[in-house]
Amino acid sequence: MEAGKTTKVGKTTKVSKTLKRELAVILIVWLIYIVETKDATIIEVLVWPIFTFVIAAFGLDQYSKLQQRGAGSPDGRGDERSGQHTVGTDEQPDDRHNG
Repeated sequence: MEAGKTTKVGKTTKVSKTLKRELAVILIVWLIYIVETKDATIIEVLVWPIFTFVIAAFGLDQYSKLQQRGAGSPDGRGDERSGQHTVGTDEQPDDRHNG
């Protein structure tokens, strides 16, 4: 079973977790500890890889959540405008052009 994949076990569906975000939080806590206890040269070496991983972990998670909503507007309601309906007809008459 690969990380992040859905597998079917009996009648239930199980999604394996990748733990990227949890590792990112642990790395941030570890970096804070290093800042308080170690020399500045080691911090200069560690800060870029840690922050790159943290940004990638949280950024890719948000990107995947946006992709799961589907195409359309960010709120998931679709691309139609308020006056356009995908099903049925307008319930109210259009009186804009009657004078």
